[in-house]
Amino acid sequence: MGENPLKRGRRAFRFSRTTCFAACGGEVAKRKAALQHKSHRQESMPVSSQGIIRLARTFPLFECWISANWQKDNLGLVEILLAREQPDGDICFGVYLVDKYCLGLKNTFANAGFSRTRYHNEVRSSIFRETKPLECSAELAHQMIYASIEYAARFGFEPDKDFALTQYVLAPRGELEEPYQLTFGRNGKPFFIAGPYDNAARIIKQLDKTAGPGNYDYLMPIDAL
Repeated sequence: MGENPLKRGRRAFRFSRTTCFAACGGEVAKRKAALQHKSHRQESMPVSSQGIIRLARTFPLFECWISANWQKDNLGLVEILLAREQPDGDICFGVYLVDKYCLGLKNTFANAGFSRTRYHNEVRSSIFRETKPLECSAELAHQMIYASIEYAARFGFEPDKDFALTQYVLAPRGELEEPYQLTFGRNGKPFFIAGPYDNAARIIKQLDKTAGPGNYDYLMPIDAL
Protein backbone atom coordinates (compact mmCIF):
# COMPACT_ATOMS: atom_id res chain seq x y z
CA MET A 1 0.00 0.00 0.00
CA GLY A 2 1.35 3.48 -0.93
CA GLU A 3 2.36 5.99 1.67
CA ASN A 4 -0.33 8.38 2.85
CA PRO A 5 0.44 11.60 0.90
CA LEU A 6 -0.32 13.70 3.96
CA LYS A 7 2.55 11.99 5.77
CA ARG A 8 5.10 12.10 2.92
CA GLY A 9 8.03 14.40 3.59
CA ARG A 10 7.03 15.12 7.19
CA ARG A 11 8.14 13.86 10.54
CA ALA A 12 5.61 12.32 12.88
CA PHE A 13 6.29 12.01 16.58
CA ARG A 14 4.79 9.80 19.24
CA PHE A 15 3.91 11.50 22.44
CA SER A 16 1.98 10.82 25.61
CA ARG A 17 -1.56 12.18 25.92
CA THR A 18 -0.59 13.34 29.40
CA THR A 19 1.93 15.90 28.12
CA CYS A 20 1.63 19.49 29.25
CA PHE A 21 -0.05 20.87 26.13
CA ALA A 22 -2.70 18.14 26.12
CA ALA A 23 -3.37 18.69 29.80
CA CYS A 24 -3.56 22.44 29.32
CA GLY A 25 -5.99 22.28 26.42
CA GLY A 26 -8.13 19.66 28.14
CA GLU A 27 -8.25 21.53 31.44
CA VAL A 28 -9.26 24.77 29.76
CA ALA A 29 -12.07 23.03 27.89
CA LYS A 30 -13.31 21.41 31.11
CA ARG A 31 -13.18 24.65 33.08
CA LYS A 32 -14.93 26.45 30.24
CA ALA A 33 -17.83 23.99 30.33
CA ALA A 34 -18.07 24.05 34.13
CA LEU A 35 -18.03 27.84 34.52
CA GLN A 36 -20.45 28.46 31.68
CA HIS A 37 -23.07 26.38 33.47
CA LYS A 38 -22.95 28.60 36.54
CA SER A 39 -25.18 31.67 36.41
CA HIS A 40 -25.33 34.47 38.90
CA ARG A 41 -27.58 37.50 38.54
CA GLN A 42 -27.76 40.56 40.68
CA GLU A 43 -31.04 42.36 41.29
CA SER A 44 -29.25 45.65 40.62
CA MET A 45 -28.38 44.47 37.09
CA PRO A 46 -31.41 42.52 35.85
CA VAL A 47 -29.82 41.38 32.59
CA SER A 48 -28.29 38.12 31.42
CA SER A 49 -24.59 37.34 31.78
CA GLN A 50 -24.22 37.78 28.02
CA GLY A 51 -25.87 41.19 28.28
CA ILE A 52 -23.40 42.27 30.95
CA ILE A 53 -20.44 40.96 28.93
CA ARG A 54 -21.54 42.93 25.89
CA LEU A 55 -21.26 46.07 28.03
CA ALA A 56 -17.92 45.08 29.58
CA ARG A 57 -15.82 47.48 27.50
CA THR A 58 -17.39 50.32 29.46
CA PHE A 59 -16.34 48.85 32.83
CA PRO A 60 -13.01 49.62 34.52
CA LEU A 61 -10.25 47.03 34.41
CA PHE A 62 -10.10 44.96 37.61
CA GLU A 63 -7.02 42.86 36.90
CA CYS A 64 -5.15 41.05 34.15
CA TRP A 65 -3.03 37.88 34.35
CA ILE A 66 -0.92 35.93 31.86
CA SER A 67 1.06 32.68 31.96
CA ALA A 68 4.40 33.48 33.58
CA ASN A 69 6.28 31.60 30.84
CA TRP A 70 4.76 33.61 27.97
CA GLN A 71 8.21 34.71 26.76
CA LYS A 72 9.78 31.25 26.79
CA ASP A 73 10.13 28.85 23.88
CA ASN A 74 7.84 26.21 25.32
CA LEU A 75 4.78 24.52 23.83
CA GLY A 76 3.41 27.78 22.53
CA LEU A 77 0.34 27.98 24.78
CA VAL A 78 -0.39 31.17 26.73
CA GLU A 79 -3.35 31.61 29.08
CA ILE A 80 -4.77 35.06 29.75
CA LEU A 81 -7.37 36.15 32.29
CA LEU A 82 -8.81 39.65 32.03
CA ALA A 83 -11.41 40.84 34.54
CA ARG A 84 -13.51 44.01 34.82
CA GLU A 85 -15.55 45.47 37.66
CA GLN A 86 -19.26 45.85 36.96
CA PRO A 87 -21.21 48.91 38.19
CA ASP A 88 -22.74 46.77 40.96
CA GLY A 89 -19.30 45.72 42.24
CA ASP A 90 -19.40 42.21 40.81
CA ILE A 91 -16.78 40.89 38.40
CA CYS A 92 -17.05 39.90 34.76
CA PHE A 93 -14.13 38.23 33.04
CA GLY A 94 -12.78 36.64 29.88
CA VAL A 95 -10.36 33.73 29.59
CA TYR A 96 -8.22 33.30 26.47
CA LEU A 97 -6.01 30.36 25.48
CA VAL A 98 -3.55 31.51 22.83
CA ASP A 99 -1.56 29.16 20.60
CA LYS A 100 1.41 31.31 19.59
CA TYR A 101 2.77 28.69 17.23
CA CYS A 102 -0.14 28.17 14.85
CA LEU A 103 -3.83 28.37 15.71
CA GLY A 104 -4.06 31.76 17.41
CA LEU A 105 -6.97 32.07 19.84
CA LYS A 106 -7.60 28.39 20.42
CA ASN A 107 -10.18 28.59 23.20
CA THR A 108 -12.02 31.33 25.06
CA PHE A 109 -14.97 31.88 27.37
CA ALA A 110 -16.45 34.62 29.52
CA ASN A 111 -18.86 35.02 32.39
CA ALA A 112 -20.29 37.80 34.56
CA GLY A 113 -22.00 38.54 37.85
CA PHE A 114 -19.39 36.90 40.09
CA SER A 115 -18.84 38.31 43.57
CA ARG A 116 -15.19 39.03 44.30
CA THR A 117 -15.04 36.05 46.65
CA ARG A 118 -16.58 33.74 44.10
CA TYR A 119 -14.31 35.10 41.37
CA HIS A 120 -11.17 34.49 43.43
CA ASN A 121 -12.27 31.02 44.57
CA GLU A 122 -13.75 29.67 41.34
CA VAL A 123 -11.95 31.52 38.57
CA ARG A 124 -8.56 33.01 39.33
CA SER A 125 -7.48 30.10 41.52
CA SER A 126 -8.41 27.53 38.88
CA ILE A 127 -7.48 29.05 35.52
CA PHE A 128 -3.72 28.72 35.95
CA ARG A 129 -3.51 25.15 37.23
CA GLU A 130 -0.91 24.07 34.67
CA THR A 131 1.32 27.14 34.85
CA LYS A 132 2.15 30.00 37.18
CA PRO A 133 0.33 33.30 36.56
CA LEU A 134 1.94 36.70 36.23
CA GLU A 135 0.03 39.95 36.63
CA CYS A 136 0.42 41.89 33.42
CA SER A 137 -0.59 45.08 31.67
CA ALA A 138 -3.77 45.29 29.65
CA GLU A 139 -1.57 46.24 26.68
CA LEU A 140 0.30 42.94 26.77
CA ALA A 141 -2.86 40.87 27.11
CA HIS A 142 -4.63 42.65 24.27
CA GLN A 143 -1.63 42.59 21.95
CA MET A 144 -1.03 38.87 22.57
CA ILE A 145 -4.65 37.98 21.80
CA TYR A 146 -5.15 40.22 18.78
CA ALA A 147 -1.74 39.53 17.22
CA SER A 148 -2.19 35.77 17.59
CA ILE A 149 -5.54 35.98 15.81
CA GLU A 150 -3.91 38.00 13.04
CA TYR A 151 -1.09 35.46 12.66
CA ALA A 152 -3.44 32.47 12.52
CA ALA A 153 -5.61 34.21 9.94
CA ARG A 154 -2.66 34.18 7.54
CA PHE A 155 -3.12 30.42 7.36
CA GLY A 156 -6.90 30.38 7.27
CA PHE A 157 -7.60 29.74 10.96
CA GLU A 158 -10.32 31.67 12.79
CA PRO A 159 -10.54 32.32 16.54
CA ASP A 160 -12.72 30.11 18.72
CA LYS A 161 -16.39 30.81 17.97
CA ASP A 162 -16.98 32.10 21.50
CA PHE A 163 -14.75 35.08 20.70
CA ALA A 164 -17.91 36.57 19.19
CA LEU A 165 -18.86 37.22 22.83
CA THR A 166 -15.55 37.35 24.71
CA GLN A 167 -14.23 40.10 22.44
CA TYR A 168 -16.41 42.52 24.43
CA VAL A 169 -14.30 42.00 27.55
CA LEU A 170 -11.41 43.44 25.53
CA ALA A 171 -10.93 46.95 24.30
CA PRO A 172 -11.24 47.23 20.50
CA ARG A 173 -7.96 46.72 18.72
CA GLY A 174 -6.17 49.99 18.18
CA GLU A 175 -7.44 51.57 21.37
CA LEU A 176 -4.41 50.42 23.37
CA GLU A 177 -0.75 50.68 22.42
CA GLU A 178 1.06 47.55 21.21
CA PRO A 179 4.62 48.12 22.48
CA TYR A 180 5.73 44.47 22.79
CA GLN A 181 7.91 42.55 20.35
CA LEU A 182 5.92 39.33 20.06
CA THR A 183 6.93 36.37 17.93
CA PHE A 184 4.51 33.84 16.49
CA GLY A 185 5.23 30.51 14.84
CA ARG A 186 8.52 28.74 15.51
CA ASN A 187 11.67 29.11 13.46
CA GLY A 188 9.81 31.39 11.10
CA LYS A 189 6.94 29.07 10.22
CA PRO A 190 3.78 27.59 11.76
CA PHE A 191 4.27 24.74 14.20
CA PHE A 192 1.09 22.78 14.87
CA ILE A 193 1.05 20.83 18.14
CA ALA A 194 -2.05 18.64 18.22
CA GLY A 195 -4.19 18.87 21.32
CA PRO A 196 -6.78 16.32 22.47
CA TYR A 197 -9.67 18.15 20.79
CA ASP A 198 -7.99 19.21 17.56
CA ASN A 199 -9.04 17.88 14.18
CA ALA A 200 -5.46 17.19 13.16
CA ALA A 201 -6.27 16.00 9.63
CA ARG A 202 -8.27 19.14 8.86
CA ILE A 203 -5.56 21.43 10.27
CA ILE A 204 -2.79 19.70 8.32
CA LYS A 205 -4.86 19.96 5.14
CA GLN A 206 -5.35 23.67 5.80
CA LEU A 207 -1.62 24.21 6.36
CA ASP A 208 -0.84 22.36 3.13
CA LYS A 209 -3.16 24.75 1.33
CA THR A 210 -2.08 28.03 2.94
CA ALA A 211 1.53 27.58 4.12
CA GLY A 212 2.46 24.91 1.59
CA PRO A 213 4.08 21.49 2.07
CA GLY A 214 7.40 21.79 3.85
CA ASN A 215 6.64 25.27 5.13
CA TYR A 216 5.31 24.20 8.50
CA ASP A 217 6.11 21.69 11.24
CA TYR A 218 3.83 19.60 13.38
CA LEU A 219 3.80 17.31 16.39
CA MET A 220 1.01 14.77 16.88
CA PRO A 221 0.28 11.10 17.54
CA ILE A 222 1.57 8.90 14.73
CA ASP A 223 -1.95 7.65 14.01
CA ALA A 224 -3.69 11.06 14.08
CA LEU A 225 -3.89 11.50 10.31
